Amino acid sequence: MTFPGRSCLLAKRLFIIPCFLLTLGPAVLIFTADGQAKEVSINVDASQITGRVSPLLAGVCIEDVNHEIYGGLYSQMIFGESFQEPPPPPAIAGFRAFGGSWAVQDGVVNINGRDGPKLVSEQAAFTDGSAGAELRFADGKNENAGLILRVKEPDKGADSFIGYEVSLDAGRQILRLARHRHDFEPIKDVPCQVPAGKWLALEAKLAGSTIQISVDGKMMLSCDDGSNALAAGTVGLRAWQGAAQYRNLWVKSKAGIEKLAFAQNKQESEVSGMWRMTRRGTANGRFALITKHPFAGEQSQEIIFDSGAGEWGLENRGLNRWGMNFLAGKIYEGRVWARAEKPTKLYAAMESADGSKIYAEEPLTVESNGWQRLDFRMTPGAADPAGRFVLKLKAPGAVTLGHVFLQPGEWGRFKGLPVRRDIADALVAQGVTVLRYGGSMVNAPGYKWKKMTGPRDQRPPYDGTWYHYSSNGWGIPDFMNFSAAAGFEYIPDFSMDEKPQDMADFMEYAKGATNTDWGRRRAADGHPLPYRLHYLELGNEERVDAAYAGKFEALAKAIWAKDKDIILVVGDFAYHQPIQNPFSFTGADSHITSLAAQQRILKFAQAHNREIWFDLHVGTDGPRPDISLAGMFSYIDALERIADGARFKVAVFELNAGNHAQKRALANALALNAIARDGRVPIVTSANGLQPDGQNDNGWDQGLLFFNPSQAWLQPPGYVTRMISKNYRPQLIRCDVEGAGNGLDVTAARSADGRMLSLQIVNVGAAVSASIKLEHFLPASPDAVVTELAGPLEETNDAEHPDHIQPRSMIWPHSFAGGEMKRTLPARSFTVINFE
Repeated sequence: MTFPGRSCLLAKRLFIIPCFLLTLGPAVLIFTADGQAKEVSINVDASQITGRVSPLLAGVCIEDVNHEIYGGLYSQMIFGESFQEPPPPPAIAGFRAFGGSWAVQDGVVNINGRDGPKLVSEQAAFTDGSAGAELRFADGKNENAGLILRVKEPDKGADSFIGYEVSLDAGRQILRLARHRHDFEPIKDVPCQVPAGKWLALEAKLAGSTIQISVDGKMMLSCDDGSNALAAGTVGLRAWQGAAQYRNLWVKSKAGIEKLAFAQNKQESEVSGMWRMTRRGTANGRFALITKHPFAGEQSQEIIFDSGAGEWGLENRGLNRWGMNFLAGKIYEGRVWARAEKPTKLYAAMESADGSKIYAEEPLTVESNGWQRLDFRMTPGAADPAGRFVLKLKAPGAVTLGHVFLQPGEWGRFKGLPVRRDIADALVAQGVTVLRYGGSMVNAPGYKWKKMTGPRDQRPPYDGTWYHYSSNGWGIPDFMNFSAAAGFEYIPDFSMDEKPQDMADFMEYAKGATNTDWGRRRAADGHPLPYRLHYLELGNEERVDAAYAGKFEALAKAIWAKDKDIILVVGDFAYHQPIQNPFSFTGADSHITSLAAQQRILKFAQAHNREIWFDLHVGTDGPRPDISLAGMFSYIDALERIADGARFKVAVFELNAGNHAQKRALANALALNAIARDGRVPIVTSANGLQPDGQNDNGWDQGLLFFNPSQAWLQPPGYVTRMISKNYRPQLIRCDVEGAGNGLDVTAARSADGRMLSLQIVNVGAAVSASIKLEHFLPASPDAVVTELAGPLEETNDAEHPDHIQPRSMIWPHSFAGGEMKRTLPARSFTVINFE
């Protein structure tokens, strides 16, 4: 964004801070009293080359958060393939559980609220009335639990619902009222005594937009939610980051008072959590989770057919049990690791969700009590977008299952890799130039690269940051294979708890000859040639202090000893205040107050004659980036003051947001425009690159490319990446904006031969009539190619309307005369204009 009459170049330093601090509402009023759009002048001088634009600003970050890898990019269709998940908790009559293990004993519900689980009543929705329950906290440490009211659209994930949260926080000693609309919107917190070990009566009364809350009969909070008031919904329980107990839940509505008793349904089967029992005919049997000599991890799954006739087995429906997409006449391939005390016939099948239709079936003979790999190929005779995969017995016997794999044949995979083809093709079509594989997932203790090599079904599962039963079926080597095949630059991220020798071994694995130990293992994994790896990140969103610097130096020495040219990236965090003094500041998300450790790392790199990079993250919730963008530029300024000749760069590996709407698209475009004009940031990747439709476990509902089992489609910010990539020009040229243009942000660039000139224009406000003046560039063609992405700020694309918000491309007869032309720029838009 630029102030009237100021050069776009001011975005390098002076302009960024006031722009993002002062723009709080709609950017500008760009209309006269008679409703006509005011005119803005965009002045471009093609002869003044002011810098070079990096081709690596059109990047995305992928991480297995919200299962963008498992259930998405990874071609494995089974979720829960190694049977590590515990059995689902027995159902509670009259309720649906969304996450967590809700257990009932003597009318008391117990829950550990680590991930924000919900227990939602199946009672009819109501608008006005009251609800209450008694709850108790175990120890009062970081525990939050309470009621959720007017609940609609519940799903797994802490914020995946619409409704009011009325909760007690034992750690902070507060009563909280909040609104959730698939996000978290705090309304009011008030002090409240929340003693541990004591039953507390929590009651909420709703009347229209008014909410009144009492604790132990004492009125504690009254609030009118006004126009934000939520509509009718049901009632439920929700806990967050701690253990809690509930009893005596009741609801009062026009129908009267109803006590909602907690009674647990019995469960007879012991089945791993992502699988379910299936039977046909009079078959009877049992299931058992076997912990003695499991195939992988802590347990394997046993199926026992005791008596009767028919079929007895287990079925899997993929991620979140959403169903698997089967295409008629297409080959699917897979394998099962199994063992049995005596030869047993096991059947693999592709079926409809209710089992009424069998599309394909394959017999497999388990011949040994040692683990045996059974490969199969099946071709379904009919299509089904939400089918299931079944393993079953048709006669009395028993078999133990260790690991199951199912994927499309070559037709459905990207270049033969274990990668879902439609998602990979969509990433390529998006114009992605660089892919980063990293994020908070690298901080899990079990996240180690050596566990990601070898046959994927024999890699050890681990307790992941985002999923407690993560498999290593798709890891860093698979990421590099995919990136190389797709033609992306690629950056893997590693845990700071890797050992120096292990990182030295990785460099040998990535780049060593096949006569070295780890080079030979790489070849055995299917990649005989060394990887063209240029960048490697250590850590993610770390507290960069003396402890981090010590670990970094040890790892760096080991890595550089194997490859002196690799660029190492410090996994720093975000800065929400501009840095004036490098050794005394506030606003760092990691809570550091000095760049002393960064200076130490710079000196260390200088002593080894190496260039070092730092990764900062920027918030782009929209419609403008937040202050962390200004913080990032000030961080570069600060490093320049303390580097003392050390070579460094700063990259942005995560543009982060809590949404995937048009407003986020505009914020991404503004950030990328500012970064291009600044010229000091060589790589930008936007998080998250992928997201399963309907999956939002943590509030980061920010996927650029959405998918479900049968399709993939871009969200508005994904189109921004594509527009920037497809219209890349390397030479930044001078550009000024004059007039009522403080809602307008323009970046101008040209091709190296000077024949093509592009304008990237972001308009966060109302429609603008712009006069475009070009100096030292005469368009040879009377037509320009214009691409516009415009729409309401909150709009997104869904599976039924995947093209609802998408760029509109057109040929524009620009009528260039006297050095200028005129064009109206749509409201809330990102526009790219190409002249030749």
